[in-house]
This record gives sequence, C-alpha cells and structure tokens, in this order.
Amino acid sequence: MQGNYRILSTKDLPASLLESAAQQGFEITVQAFIRIQPVITTTLKEEISQLLQVYPVCVFTSAHAVSSMQDFAQPAQIYCLAGATLDAVKAAFPKASILATAHDAAALAAKIQNSPVLFFCGNQRRDELPDLLAQKGITLKEVIVYETIAVESVLDTDFDGVLFFSPSGVHSYFAANHTRNNTICFAIGNTTAQALKTYTGNIVVNPGKPSAAQLVQTAITYFNNHN
Repeated sequence: MQGNYRILSTKDLPASLLESAAQQGFEITVQAFIRIQPVITTTLKEEISQLLQVYPVCVFTSAHAVSSMQDFAQPAQIYCLAGATLDAVKAAFPKASILATAHDAAALAAKIQNSPVLFFCGNQRRDELPDLLAQKGITLKEVIVYETIAVESVLDTDFDGVLFFSPSGVHSYFAANHTRNNTICFAIGNTTAQALKTYTGNIVVNPGKPSAAQLVQTAITYFNNHN
C-alpha cells in the first residue's frame, strides 16, 4: 500500500523517517526551501567568548544557532526551545545547566527570570522573545550566528500534505507556490502555524511537540484518520 499519500517536506529529513513513512504508505518528497549559512568569524568567536564572561545565561530558539557555535563555546546556563533545539543543546553543551524549556518563544520568554541574557539567533529571528523580555525589564544581548537564505523552488506536483518547519520556510515556499484547497499544512510549532495562516486558509495542523519525527507522525496519523 505504499504511495497512498504524497507529502512534501520543506526541509531535509533523516532517511530513517522517510523509510518509516514509506513503509506505512506515505511517499515524502523533500525539497528544502531555506539554506542556513553560519556567519562565525574569528572576530565573532572572540566577541562571543568575551560576552560569555558577562552573560552567563544564554537563550537558544534554534538548533541552527546551537550548531553554529558548538565547536568553540560552552555556555554555562541555558534557556531553549524544546524538541530539536533542546536535543542540539544537550549534544553540543553537555555540561550546561538547562534552566527551562518551552514549545514556543512566547512561552519560553515567560519562564526567563535572569537578567541579563545572551540570545544567539539568526538574521531572520522573530520578535516575540526580545519584545516580551523587554516588557519584563530583562536585558537581552543579541548575537547573530547564522543567516537564513531563501531557496525559492517552483513545484509542479500536487501534494496531499506539506510539512513546514519554520516561518522563513513558509515565506520561501509561498513566494513561488500555492497549495490546493484540500492540501493539509502541518506546522512544527505555533509561530510556523501563524505564518501559514497569513498565506492560506487551508487546514493547519500543529502537533504541539516541535520535532521533525513528531511532525511526520502527525501527518501519518491525520491521513490515517481522515481517509
């Protein structure tokens, strides 16, 4: 029964996930709509090393930010998003104390109590966390460690579902494509779901747990229950 449903992933996925989905009758086509470019230089490394002496508490809302600096820095205390970001933090900074996690930036901001904090992010980071921390009077120092580059690809295939992993991926996809009215959109988190709703009135499903494996499983479960 393979190939009953065709799903597009807007991000690269592990082969194990693709194989597991195929065994359950789901053909997943992978087409990345963003490219991540680290911007770490020798000067920035030195700056980060100095900042870590002043800002012992760090914030990560992206696994890309973690991977961009895992080879040269070891933060002592960390707030981060759950799912892929938390997994990356644990792997890259095993000695760090994880103060709190949350499923989205707004919920994470509510848990951050220390001041000041050092926020590692990309050039297209969203405003929720900095704005909410400012409202709480918490000082935030932002350091951009990677750039998100759009990869606009025009697709000529219709899909039953599309997996979205970030607001920037949503923007890049809809810059060159549209979805059929009955195509189901699956969003890895709340901010991605919100971005989708600015482009489409299609059904948007949010698994509530920000991980690629959970998003794939959510799509499989959805179609198995709505066939």
